Amino acid sequence: AAMGDTLSKILEECGYEVVREFYINDAGRQIRLLGESIYSRWRQSGDPGYPFPQEGYHGQYVFELAEKISSDMDLGSLPEDEAVEICSKRGKEIMLQEIRDDLKGFGVEFDVWFSELELYESGLLQETLSLLKSRGYLYEKDGALWIKTTEFGDDKDRVVKKQDGEFTYFASDISYHLNKKKRGFDKAINIWGGDHHGYVSRVKAALKAQGIDDNWLHVLLIQLVKLWRGGEEIKMSKRAGQYVTLRELIEEVGKDAVRFLFLTKNHDSPLDFDIDMAKKRDPNNPVYYVQYAHARICSIFRRAQEQNLGLPPHPQEVLGALELPQELDLIRIIAQYPDLLEEISKSLEPHRLTYYLTELASAFHKYFNLGTKDPTCRVVSQDQTLTQARLLLAQGVRVVLANGLRLLGVSAPERM
Repeated sequence: AAMGDTLSKILEECGYEVVREFYINDAGRQIRLLGESIYSRWRQSGDPGYPFPQEGYHGQYVFELAEKISSDMDLGSLPEDEAVEICSKRGKEIMLQEIRDDLKGFGVEFDVWFSELELYESGLLQETLSLLKSRGYLYEKDGALWIKTTEFGDDKDRVVKKQDGEFTYFASDISYHLNKKKRGFDKAINIWGGDHHGYVSRVKAALKAQGIDDNWLHVLLIQLVKLWRGGEEIKMSKRAGQYVTLRELIEEVGKDAVRFLFLTKNHDSPLDFDIDMAKKRDPNNPVYYVQYAHARICSIFRRAQEQNLGLPPHPQEVLGALELPQELDLIRIIAQYPDLLEEISKSLEPHRLTYYLTELASAFHKYFNLGTKDPTCRVVSQDQTLTQARLLLAQGVRVVLANGLRLLGVSAPERM
């Protein structure tokens, strides 16, 4: 979410029209399994020996869902299949709302929430298969329906409809991407978990079978985040119900730290998130380091205002006063910013922005610290022309820091 939202902001900053879309997998076996897990936990509250699904979902949240749903519905008065169906439907709705709430707390808003069920109910899935059939890319074997993805670079053909008549997730994904293409998007960027790396080639192969160019879809694979506390990794298991939620992490270290630190590595590299470091207020914490640079500059302007000093009316007349190597270095780094954003919009590597902001903040802190040793190097000095030039430079740094932090979804505090 941090990567997708930041990438969307950067693309918009570069003039692209962006639609943020969340795809809800709500039409397959996993939703049914969720319902069975919830129903089983409800039954176990009165009958501890009631069986739990072999591949069911563990975790305290399943008990909480069972309690909430059973308090709203009289599950005991319903046939088991109907009760499980209700648990599936209500469980999905409750969890989806929690996802919305958590993302909102993370500063992430989606324009479209696209349900997989819509592909079935609107006939889009059948329309997609009809298109593939008309192109000669579907065939039957062993009672199942297959797509000839090997003709487009995949290592084997894939099933789109199983022997029992149930469509595969792959069939839904093909239909979803065709729908997105028909909605007029020039480019689609998918952000998937790293465990989906083998899925990319088959999806692209299926799109080629529908006449969609290979370069239309870009897939970014996000590697796992490992949480560390006290020098030890926090062990997590989704199936066993052992995990730290995004909400819990934000509550402990704050949204700003999570968003910034999630983007300190390229998406294809695993990330070690040190909870203890994320809470520190020192230069070892990069988000604090960058925010503090912004706050420092705001403090400089407050002091300048107290002395009735401000930015020069004609900047070009004073910029020549900037001669220190540290000042010229800051000017060089500031000048790189527009090109950097353009490069990120093409490379789709938003982590480069956190690197850049850290570099800019470091250069400013070094410049600021010169003034603590040598009064003539302070931003606000006895030389009015030099002061105006340095205020102009500081303002340039502040604007870039604030803009970059905004694109990261991180606040730019004026006081720290």
